[in-house]
Amino acid sequence: MNSDPNFNFNVNLAGVRPASGGGMKLIEGFYTGIVTDAFGTTSRSGRAQVAIKITVQDDGFAGIVRTSWLGVPKGPEDGVRYYWRAALESMGYTPAQIDAGDIGISRDVLVNRPCTFFYKPGDKDMGVYEELKFLSPSDFAMQRKQFEAQASAAPAAPATSALAAPAAAPIGGGLTAAPAPSNGTPGVTKNSLLAALNRN
Repeated sequence: MNSDPNFNFNVNLAGVRPASGGGMKLIEGFYTGIVTDAFGTTSRSGRAQVAIKITVQDDGFAGIVRTSWLGVPKGPEDGVRYYWRAALESMGYTPAQIDAGDIGISRDVLVNRPCTFFYKPGDKDMGVYEELKFLSPSDFAMQRKQFEAQASAAPAAPATSALAAPAAAPIGGGLTAAPAPSNGTPGVTKNSLLAALNRN
């Protein structure tokens, strides 16, 4: 590797926001967004696909950008068509528009459209990819409601017994304590002393 200690270059940083160490992270949940870019690309397996960039609109996460990749359908039986249907419904297209036969999909059809989606972050160390699913407005509302209900459900409190705590066991494992001796000798009373003398 070459190294050059005498490097120099010009750069204009006017109006550029400083790096903040990674910025905000999108947590698992249901979000609304705007499609801000879309372009054709090719997957690692060589399949034609479309990259769709979405800018989150929700408070606390506004401005975060995530990307979804949808494969270009290869034929009328390609299962990826279900995902395209969900994406277009997510973006506000009506069933009448979508069911109008062959429809053309282009950047203009996608960009600047609002959308609803579910997101789950991945874990690079575990080899888990992030998940982004477009959802139709009805599926979005239903699934988000279920998700929020589960998230807000408090864990069950441990059952409390209606019985009072057991009283401390008497001294001697069920025997009562002997009365305090009157003669100062521990454990010896006047009566017990006389009884012992009479036995002799």
